[in-house]
This record gives sequence, C-alpha cells and structure tokens, in this order.
Amino acid sequence: MGIDSHTIRVSIFQKQISLKLRTHSKVYALDPSGRKYMLLGNSNYEIKPGGGDIVLITRQALKLPVKLFSMDGDDRININGKAYKGDIYIKPDTDDRLAVVEEIPLEEYLYGVLPFEMSSSWPLEALKAQAVASRTFAIKNMSPSKEYDITSGIETQVYNGSAKLDAGVISAVNSTRGEILKYNGKIITAFFHACCGGRTTSVSSAWGEGLIKPLYGAGDPFCKNSPNYSWQAYIPKKELLSFIQKKGSTALKLKSVRILKKDRSGRAVSVRFVTDSGGHTVPARDFRRHFGEYGLKSTFIIRITPVKSGYQFAGRGWGHGVGMCQEGAKQMAINGRNYKRILNHYYPGAKIENIHAKERLQGDKVIR
Repeated sequence: MGIDSHTIRVSIFQKQISLKLRTHSKVYALDPSGRKYMLLGNSNYEIKPGGGDIVLITRQALKLPVKLFSMDGDDRININGKAYKGDIYIKPDTDDRLAVVEEIPLEEYLYGVLPFEMSSSWPLEALKAQAVASRTFAIKNMSPSKEYDITSGIETQVYNGSAKLDAGVISAVNSTRGEILKYNGKIITAFFHACCGGRTTSVSSAWGEGLIKPLYGAGDPFCKNSPNYSWQAYIPKKELLSFIQKKGSTALKLKSVRILKKDRSGRAVSVRFVTDSGGHTVPARDFRRHFGEYGLKSTFIIRITPVKSGYQFAGRGWGHGVGMCQEGAKQMAINGRNYKRILNHYYPGAKIENIHAKERLQGDKVIR
C-alpha cells in the first residue's frame, strides 16, 4: 500500500432538493441493506428525496445513505454538471433535502484543487508549493468522527471535481506525492491566500488560534508587483449605516469610520463607527466579509477617507493574509527559488515530511 491508500471525504453538495446525475458507463447504487440498483451507461437520472430515509433515483426507491460507484475505475460520474471520479455517497440533509459526499484518493483530490486555487499557467515550483500546502491542509482536516473531512468551497479550499487536467498540475502533485508540512512533529494548518500586500499576519491575529512559528507572519517583498498588492474601495454611507443597524445599532446618521485596533502586521482588528446614537465597534473580519463585494479585498486597510455620500477605503492584499502568499510564491518561482525554499519562506520552521502508507490521521494523531 502506498500514499494512494489515503482517501478524503469531500462535501460537494448540501441541502439539495434534487440532483441531476449523468452516467458514462454502468453505475451501481448500493443502499445500507445491500440492495443494489444498476444505472445504465450514457444515461440521465434525477435523484430526489422520497421522504424519511428514502431517496428516489428516477422512480426507484432506495434507503439512505446510497453509495454510487462506477464499474469502470477510470470513469466519472457527473452530478449537477460536474464530473467526479470517486465513490459518491448520497446522504440525508436537513429539511428533507440531500447532501453529497465524494470519497476519493487524496492525490486525485489534489488534481481537482490545484487549478482552482492557483493558475495552472504559473511556474511549476509555485504549483508544487501549492500542492504541498493543499495536501497538508487536507490531511489536517481529516477526522473519522465527522460526516466528511472537508468542503469544496472557498471556506476551506476550492475543489471542482475531476476536470480536464493540465500537465503542470499533474506534475506538481505527482512530484511532491505524499509530502506535507509539520512543526515539532505535528501537522500544521497550512493556510494560504491570494496576496499578502507586503506582510503576512499570524494565525492568532486572524482567528485567535494558538501561535506557532510557521504561522507567525513576516514581511514579504515578493508580491509588490501583483495587481492585488493595493486596492481602492468605495462604500456608500447608507450601506455602512445599514450594516451597523443589522449589528444592533439604533443609529440614523453616520458621523465617522476609523480603524480602532490593528495587529502587528498592520491589519485591522476592529472598526469603529461614530453615529448620532454613540459609538459602535465591529470585528474587522466581519466588516471585510460583508463588504467584499464592494472591493474590500482584505482587512489590511491603510486609509479611510470621507468622500461625497460615503467613504473611500485604501488597502493592500487579497485574502486573510495567513501562511503562503500565492502571488509571492509565483514571483519567488520566477526568481528561481524551488518549492522547498518557497515553503520555508512562508512557513518558517516547518519541515517537509512524507505521510506513511498504513496510517490514518485523526487531527494530529495517527491511528491504524
């Protein structure tokens, strides 16, 4: 057994009223009682809740959870327009809806992560650094006690199934096969983000997690030429006022907005609003999450300027700022640094190790 014996369970759909399934070869649907239903190849099916613990595949009733697997190991099952190579589990979700979890070998999962977290046209050494970071992040999230290990969205790392693969992605994953990052013998949470704006921040500043050397944060000169290094965002007063009203303020007029507290990297920790009903303070991460659609790319806010009917925000970077700066990693690779030097720069003190064949990881603990 090798590294491919590690599988990961990915939550790919939640709270679905119905699912569109397309087969390419024969697919079997297996329920907990052992009942097996064959789905014809090159066919379309609809999957819907049947009430209670029953699911309907077209008109065939099966008991949940249902496992779908292809008879051709290299074939894909299409669900809602996306292709998946792993075994598919249809499970009950809240409000009589359906959830879908894919169980897939870890290395194949990474093929579906890399091109959506980093451009496949970027230098190979940057892609290799991303492969190690993404593999580490995935392994850190594995836990048999949960319904799934990781989601497929931006709240963890983006995974879009078994799409057409780029040669650079395949090479990056295969050439780093099994490699993960550890610090003092423990797997780190290898966070990464688009652009740090010249300085990464600590994991404790971002989310209050325990501080370790690889996630302490430091200056970074490599992303200064990135288009995301600096940004401007305009937010109307009425939107700012509506935001704090939803947070419990009774204000009717906004007088000023300022950064109340910053962390050691210069990122905002809290934002202070002065209104006709007094002051109101909100966490900067909540502020950024709410106004991201206005172009507020990070909490690294340098300047707030009152302008007509609103405020102009100037800032740096894109994302939370913890761990590897992807734009910086790209530039380091262009400058000739290999992936190990890139990882050492963004996760100082962490060591690259290989996960062992017969181990299953539960948090930081290895079980057999």
